[in-house]
Amino acid sequence: MSKRIGVFLGAPLLACPLVLGPAAFAAWSASPQAPLPAAQCFVEPKPGDATKSIVTGEGFKKGTKVTVDQTDGPGGVLVTVGDDGKFTAADQPNGKYTASGGGLSANCLSGQAAQDAVNKNAIDAARRAGAKEGFTIGKELAEAGNCDAEPKPKPVPQGLVPDPAAQKEAKEAHDAAFEAAFNTAIKRYCTD
Repeated sequence: MSKRIGVFLGAPLLACPLVLGPAAFAAWSASPQAPLPAAQCFVEPKPGDATKSIVTGEGFKKGTKVTVDQTDGPGGVLVTVGDDGKFTAADQPNGKYTASGGGLSANCLSGQAAQDAVNKNAIDAARRAGAKEGFTIGKELAEAGNCDAEPKPKPVPQGLVPDPAAQKEAKEAHDAAFEAAFNTAIKRYCTD
């Protein structure tokens, strides 16, 4: 692209702050990022014992004590959050639970609501990973002078257990974010 055409095409972008105002322009130009999940809690049936549940949580501060309270019965327990921000309270009576500790709290989800949250977490994590990987690889290739490189995403790592539809959506989100970030890095670091 010639410098003259590049300047002409860039003119509308330069005018955006004047038309939209600085706050609107900042919001418009910011790259979208999926928010990190807040503290979450899940109740799952205990395999082999229909009277018990397993309560798990994530997103809590490591090393803190979390109170897991049964809101519809007498059950409850105090657990310590691991280094990964997760906790497990096994062998709890079936019921509804909340978890609180370290300034964070969550209503524990069960059934389809829990599955939906796990699916969303997997998709958001894949999108964040794809954007980070794509930009890093694109930048490295651009700085090495390979400005005609094409994006080739890595497989999506799966830490959670989303359903098959969410796994597919997570892979698509990862690949789309990877390609967009890769192309952004190539454009930013390759100059005419």
